[in-house]
Amino acid sequence: MLVRLGFWTWDSQTMVPQGCRQASITVDPVALLKREHGMILDQLTMIETAMSPRSGGSGVATGTDRVTLRELLQFFTGPVDVHFRREEVLVEDLQRILGRKVEDQEQFKSFLDEHRMLKADATAVMRKLKRKRADGRDSAASKKLGGLRTLNAELRGLIGRYRGHISCEERVLFVLAEMRLTAEQKRRTSRRMLQV
Repeated sequence: MLVRLGFWTWDSQTMVPQGCRQASITVDPVALLKREHGMILDQLTMIETAMSPRSGGSGVATGTDRVTLRELLQFFTGPVDVHFRREEVLVEDLQRILGRKVEDQEQFKSFLDEHRMLKADATAVMRKLKRKRADGRDSAASKKLGGLRTLNAELRGLIGRYRGHISCEERVLFVLAEMRLTAEQKRRTSRRMLQV
């Protein structure tokens, strides 16, 4: 699926600007990841918009909002893996450069563990969205699990966790990469990232 952001058209499956796959380009790996974070944050904002109450609504998404939510959430159950793998490339390179200090390894491991948890959370919410009846009402099985309000709370929680994760990566991981990677190391990291 192609996503238009500003003057760029992005392929949401690869998270690379359309047409750049074949070109031999070198980009700053941190700048690339920050752009992808911007795309993720935009997607989260679109989910929030789809969840917002309509003029006379109750604040609970129904009907076509559910279809929209499923479509938007699909990004977080699949294509976001490309971004996660690119961050893993950065983590691997930083681990190699910084050595094997136990405290550094734990911080890096927590970022990668969060990726798995975020994807699992998005997958669980997607399953619940799919269990809703076409008219937006809870199915009998879904009512036992807490219904629409619980689902919306889970979506809001997922959005909050994503934003917190992105903020932490930009404050810790990206700053460390900017400080410790040489221009040549950034070039090699960038090349590896674009192969994902």
